[in-house]
Amino acid sequence: MNGQADTISVLEKRFRAHQWVQLLFAAVMVILPFFLAPAYPGEDRVALGNWRIPPVCPHRVLFMHSCPGCGLIRSFTALAHGQFSESYAYHRLGIPLFLMIAFQIPFRIYLLKTGSQGYTKRIETIIYRPVPFLIALLVINWLISVWS
Repeated sequence: MNGQADTISVLEKRFRAHQWVQLLFAAVMVILPFFLAPAYPGEDRVALGNWRIPPVCPHRVLFMHSCPGCGLIRSFTALAHGQFSESYAYHRLGIPLFLMIAFQIPFRIYLLKTGSQGYTKRIETIIYRPVPFLIALLVINWLISVWS
């Protein structure tokens, strides 16, 4: 019986560690754009202070073509600075993705408070059902931008 309790304790610790990682990622993705300066017109790099951040997309660096996520940081940064049309221009899915990531913050805090007991089948459905749809949207959006 004690072995089973230890296993449950280990699983709960892993669950909580995963929630902390997700919360940290979401918080960085939501808060960081407020500290970045939007890209100048015609430029593809945001800035942190006076430092223009170089492109970080390995796909773009290696193949000289954008990937499905290219433009999201610029879109998030423009959105954080109230530049809605620029946000949309950098990435058509930037605004809804930013909102989905922002939603992760209270959601992950909820799961940290309730533990794995709060992770119900309904919650699992809410989290994972949109993922294939979202991936498809990103790829379709990317194909449209490549072909246009």
